[in-house]
Amino acid sequence: MLIYIVAFKLIISLVLAVFNFRVNKNTIYLTGFLVAIALSGLLHYFAFMGDDEELMAVFNYHITPTYYLFGPFLFFYVRGTLTDRNKLSQRDYWHFMPAVISFLSIFPFYFKPWSYKLEVARKIIDNPEVLKIWNEGVIYPSYFNVLGRPLFFLIYLIATVALFLRYKRSLDKYTPVSAQKTLIMRWLIWLITLSSLACLSYFTGAILFIFSDIVNKEMVNSSPLGYLTGIFFLTIPLLILAFPPILYGIPIHKKGKRRNFQHKVDASDVYSFVGKTEDPFQQDAIFILDNIHQHQWYLDPDFNVDFLALKLDIPKHHIYYCFNYIIKSKFTKLRAQLRIAHAKKLLEERKTSSLGQDEMEVIAQASGFGTLYRFISAFQEEEGTTPMEYVKK
Repeated sequence: MLIYIVAFKLIISLVLAVFNFRVNKNTIYLTGFLVAIALSGLLHYFAFMGDDEELMAVFNYHITPTYYLFGPFLFFYVRGTLTDRNKLSQRDYWHFMPAVISFLSIFPFYFKPWSYKLEVARKIIDNPEVLKIWNEGVIYPSYFNVLGRPLFFLIYLIATVALFLRYKRSLDKYTPVSAQKTLIMRWLIWLITLSSLACLSYFTGAILFIFSDIVNKEMVNSSPLGYLTGIFFLTIPLLILAFPPILYGIPIHKKGKRRNFQHKVDASDVYSFVGKTEDPFQQDAIFILDNIHQHQWYLDPDFNVDFLALKLDIPKHHIYYCFNYIIKSKFTKLRAQLRIAHAKKLLEERKTSSLGQDEMEVIAQASGFGTLYRFISAFQEEEGTTPMEYVKK
């Protein structure tokens, strides 16, 4: 059962990376954190619960460097969420040095015969206490990882908590209260709390494992600490499923950005559903709407959020935030409305003449629809009738 849970968590992590990296690049650190934990969970299963020496040989020692990525990935994710930036400085790369040292220490093991790896895997499966004494490291003894992994993670958790408290005071003081900000702060508290509880329970279990005279599979599998650790780590990806808006992060308004922008078109006259709010991104939302209206980008079949982000030099998760919390409309819905409005004008101009399929295709293309089918489908969904029936009225 545990292996399916861990595999589920690994799948969620990869889906998170694939579908949300382009929206908010900061999610790559959360993905790295979850993937590293999932890999560790798989190794734990093969060592203490499974009996497949081949799978054990695949994971055993090979994934050791990922043990030292838990902390850095969590730290970078929390920092990036609080500061609304995802780029690493040159100094940040030093955080990966423990993982690099671990990789170099275990490097010779990668080239040892498969038969040897199977032999080591079988010994660990038959007697987990082998992990206390078996060494495959050349820089430091590999059995240090049993304690080194949770200890290193604990150090980073302390740094992450300190970072969170420092930035939370700043955000509370200078950033207006918003639903998104409140949600993200709650999510970070849950993430850090669950990670801390999992780390402490796992660290305690590792200490008991190292200093107990006799340790067998039955003792490990029946340990309440093991169950707690698994529950804590499993809850994290489940919370992501329950609260998907956390993927947008907390857009931090940069003072002075576009401060010379003069509002030329009253967006509220064109888009009556724009909500009244004192959100600092209100001007950004109007800036986005004005540019869409003035340049008629919606008439381009390739018009999408990537297009907007490139044209306006605004991060994609800021654009999503503006649409979801200020404009209060989905981007695709707004795009369809604008295209249909333009198409209706073209149809009105041609009401007196008969319209064939060729003319309809011209109107569809001129209104930003890639195909006539998409035009008819969008028109019917928006107006409740087809373009041909609309012309006949």
